[in-house]
Amino acid sequence: MKKFLSIIICGGGLLLAPQAWAATLPSYITAANSPSPTDPSFIAHCLTKVNAIRAEYAAPALEWSPEIAATALRKSNGCILNHTLWATIPADIPPNFAQQVDNAFDAWVAQDEQDAYRAGDLLGGGHFTQTVWKASRRMGCAFSTIRCTNNVQQEWWFYCDFDPAGNVIGEYAGNVSL
Repeated sequence: MKKFLSIIICGGGLLLAPQAWAATLPSYITAANSPSPTDPSFIAHCLTKVNAIRAEYAAPALEWSPEIAATALRKSNGCILNHTLWATIPADIPPNFAQQVDNAFDAWVAQDEQDAYRAGDLLGGGHFTQTVWKASRRMGCAFSTIRCTNNVQQEWWFYCDFDPAGNVIGEYAGNVSL
């Protein structure tokens, strides 16, 4: 079973932007939908972000896997909570998906995640350790193409899967550098 990271991006209401806002979004993003996990610009953005983080922790660069991205898309569209982080977006502003990718990875490697790992809390530091897991070689990420409903709020979800999966008991010392 593969480990995965997820982020829930909240943004109720319509995702229709004023043209000035939409003009500031990267080319792979439209104000009314999420980026495709097969779009080269989206892939490049995800890999640039994660590989910059991994380099800080002496982990090798990851490659993109279309198969893993397809799995991440199925999971995100399944609207199932699992290992979640939150980022809120005002209802009247569309999500800037490129910024949300950055926010997701920044949250996954945040100081509290690193502190949890240092303290021996493997569950509390799991997003950090998976992101920088040295044995992982491939990844795929996707935003949901639908907005999942959680109570009365609609949310965008973002998942990333890694292969091989990290967070293997007994293998932390060789795979996570602080």
